[in-house]
Amino acid sequence: MEKATITEDRMQGSIFVLLRRFVESLYGYSTWVNLREAAGIEHAPYQMDETYPTSEIAAIIGKASKLVGVPPHQLMEQFGESLVPDLLMIYKKHMHPEWRTYDMLLNTEAAMHAAVRKEDSRATPPLLLVTKKGSRQLIVDYYSRRRMAAVAVGIIRGITRHYDESDKVEVTLLTPVGEERVQIRVDFLP
Repeated sequence: MEKATITEDRMQGSIFVLLRRFVESLYGYSTWVNLREAAGIEHAPYQMDETYPTSEIAAIIGKASKLVGVPPHQLMEQFGESLVPDLLMIYKKHMHPEWRTYDMLLNTEAAMHAAVRKEDSRATPPLLLVTKKGSRQLIVDYYSRRRMAAVAVGIIRGITRHYDESDKVEVTLLTPVGEERVQIRVDFLP
């Protein structure tokens, strides 16, 4: 009887590099070093083109949460918001200039996530199914065993800020943020 091989989930190094930049910008370089050490991460610094165990990002966020006294999901939302300028720059060629928050959300899976998967077969971004509920509401179904929907919420909020629509868009969690499947309602106010 053959043993089943269980592989640990891995994430792109770019996420770790951007997490480092996020932590250093808020708390300084020494905090990043201390967080890695506290999380038991001893390998060389993260590289953009490598993959790393997803458990490492959870460990770093967990230690950071305790250090700064902010719940993990709140830190992950802040991290998600901080990702937006880089994501928009990286995926600019897959976006239309007339898009704003509504269109960005409708097209994230087909345009950006499809590009991620095509460019790196190891990449496994979350699955986002976005459903129109009229012209002023979207339901975003987030699916990922990584349970990092808080990052998606932060990205949505960061997109609204980028398009100067923060005061015109409400983002509401319909299900608990730490699950594999999370529903997020996005309302566009008149």
